Amino acid sequence: MRNKYNYDELVKVNGIGKICGKVKGKLGFIIEKDYYYDEYYIDLIFDKKDWFKENDIQRVFEDKKNNVKKYQVRLCTTRQGYELIEKNLKENEPISNNKLGKISIYKEFKKGKKEYIAVGWKSVFWPVSNKSIQIIEETVKSFRKQDIPFQYIILNEDNLTDIKVYEFIENDKAVDIFFVERNIKMKKLKNRPLFEW
Repeated sequence: MRNKYNYDELVKVNGIGKICGKVKGKLGFIIEKDYYYDEYYIDLIFDKKDWFKENDIQRVFEDKKNNVKKYQVRLCTTRQGYELIEKNLKENEPISNNKLGKISIYKEFKKGKKEYIAVGWKSVFWPVSNKSIQIIEETVKSFRKQDIPFQYIILNEDNLTDIKVYEFIENDKAVDIFFVERNIKMKKLKNRPLFEW
């Protein structure tokens, strides 16, 4: 998802790994990324697998020019969670290209006494360098500690294996409303209308 390097991409490594130590000019393939430490796990050719910082990695084959990827993004949370995102964005204004102001899908629903909000973006550029996206994602990551349920899905429209699903639904299954086929769709649930998007 919006990584600088893709999984299975051939890269050149010049840096210090956690297992191998210092590595200079070795080739390897990206296996996965640790988003917390912002490090990549690389299978070095004729060597071991190891973790390296993004700055230690260099692309072997350059990306095609003007290859801009578009995403489908969906988020469902409680009204409290949504208002917390709005508050955090407002505290960091001014923000150019605020993605929350460009929502293409907005639905509210209730279950019991709780209110929920489902939002989404269709065919959107979703760069990790965008300030509003950074704030949205950091706020969503804090929800688990605050016991706020959420479901957050990011899907690359051109590459269906490029998908990330973040969720905290154990404390409230009402936010578990999306599923992914070719597009992100909403589940048909009892006592809740199916939204047409």
